[in-house]
Amino acid sequence: MRLKRVWTVTGLLVATVALGVGVASAGGASGSKQGDSILKIGWAQNPSTINPYVGQDEEAFSIWAINWDLLVNFSPKDLSPTPGIAESWDISDDKKTVTFHLDPNAKWSDGQPITSEDVKYSLEVLGSKGALFTSYTDNITSIETPNADTVVIHTKRPDARIVGGLFIYILPKHVWGKVPVGDLTGSYKPELPLVGSGPFIVTDFEPNRITKMEKNPNFRGPEPKFDEIQFIRYGNQDAAERALQVGEVDMVPEVSAAGFARLGDQPNIETLRASSPAYTQMAFNSCSTKICPDAQYNPAIQDLAVRQATAYAVDRERINQIAARDTSFEAHGMLPSFYKSFYEVPADDYPYDPEKAKQILDDAGWQDNGDSPRTKGGQELKFNLYVRSESPYDIQAAKLVAEQAKAVGIEYDVQVVSTDKLYDLTVRKVNGKPAPDYDTFIWGWGGDPYDPSFLLSVLTTGEIGGSSDSYYSNPTYDRLFKQQAGSFDTAQRKGIIQRMVALTQHDLPYLVITYDPNLEAYRTDRVANVEPTCPEDSTGDAICDQTSYEPLLTIAPGSSSGESGGGGSGIAIAVVAVVVVGVGAFFVIRARRRRDSEPLELDE
Repeated sequence: MRLKRVWTVTGLLVATVALGVGVASAGGASGSKQGDSILKIGWAQNPSTINPYVGQDEEAFSIWAINWDLLVNFSPKDLSPTPGIAESWDISDDKKTVTFHLDPNAKWSDGQPITSEDVKYSLEVLGSKGALFTSYTDNITSIETPNADTVVIHTKRPDARIVGGLFIYILPKHVWGKVPVGDLTGSYKPELPLVGSGPFIVTDFEPNRITKMEKNPNFRGPEPKFDEIQFIRYGNQDAAERALQVGEVDMVPEVSAAGFARLGDQPNIETLRASSPAYTQMAFNSCSTKICPDAQYNPAIQDLAVRQATAYAVDRERINQIAARDTSFEAHGMLPSFYKSFYEVPADDYPYDPEKAKQILDDAGWQDNGDSPRTKGGQELKFNLYVRSESPYDIQAAKLVAEQAKAVGIEYDVQVVSTDKLYDLTVRKVNGKPAPDYDTFIWGWGGDPYDPSFLLSVLTTGEIGGSSDSYYSNPTYDRLFKQQAGSFDTAQRKGIIQRMVALTQHDLPYLVITYDPNLEAYRTDRVANVEPTCPEDSTGDAICDQTSYEPLLTIAPGSSSGESGGGGSGIAIAVVAVVVVGVGAFFVIRARRRRDSEPLELDE
């Protein structure tokens, strides 16, 4: 994903009652035809908008990925490049020009032909103005359209993302091109139905209630088994999970860690733990005085020995077992194991070894003061550790880190603040220069399918002032990042990436704690033909959320599915009251920050 994805809660307990009607009884709502088969998906939140120029909700990407193709899609088998809008492509010898060939018979859902002008418009306009799409086009120098079925993309340097990583949805120019860009990037609300190329198109959108998608009459692939998909908002993850239990919805694609085991024990419910390109990390303020002269932090955090000792002192598997209820995976470096083509366990892996942590600190001259923090030359190993109040997982992880580090003489003072507050601390500026105000924090990132460039880019010097939140700068890492991005050979690229991982494992701007999966659940009596995909193995996804719409072409109504789908129990769960103290967990995003200045570059 293009997003920062982390576990959080609403901060509220949403009370639910059984009623004869309510938000979950949408199967018979206006717009659905009698006899239609409907796949009902329950989630905590609906997107606030379906306008891709301004939308930043994770749920919006779930909708867009079904409504529109990319230029090159992702294979549900192994996430490798597969035809999307483009049927095929050719790469020049210097790897700086890629020529894409479109299907001359492809049509939009409104019957208009899909042409190269649609591709050019989408890459140039959405790719430069869309809130979360701008970084994908920064290496493109020009786009040619010699005819309606051919697109030629030229780049400044070889860029493997052009094939298998250009995460920009292709929009119909004859619809979006009529709207001034100023309106598109403002409060514009797209007209419905949302003209698309995918198997389903949005026909009804109510931000606080439901999103409906009906079959695209001009979809060029196999006809889906369901006539309609409904994404139903419950306002709270616990409520969505209860709706699954009573049969009001057929599937919940994001289950809480607490609910995962409980749902797996229920009759007619199957759970999946699908790997994802997301992780939770402890970040250390790595900003140099040259880049951040007014940053606020305890300078001892920039002692490599302190960071390495922390890494050995932290038991990542215990954090997974307690904070994530054993639903995540112990992390081994900043590249998630989701990227199977490029992943391997790094040599510097920092297994739990508090005695080694103590020895590192002893060797570095940090005096052991018993129950008090270690000291050296007037400095003290006492640091703030910020964490978001909205995330019980992160809070629990931070407390465990503090407990474990204290045993070796490092004190981390856990500071629970709002998401907005932590964001402000990490992006603070003084006189126009970065001035982060923290020692450490815990948060997380999520990457794109197949191509790891976004997650790798977060630690480049060029992202200081953009996505970088640790302010790490290493010229060798920057150089290797450019090399890997330009390599189309998987084996060669893996070697470069592993050198990058090795650098970050040594320098430790991040201590990555867990790789965080998608937790999913569905009713086996309501949905059939579910096979883990993206990739096709035991860690695969039920519906390839945001990655591929292919599973939605094969899953089918189950044995208990009646007309209009869902509603097997006749009970609707309606949100009727909001009180304090929250318990339901759901996924939200920390959007990639757009730069407000040119990328920072240092002399090598």
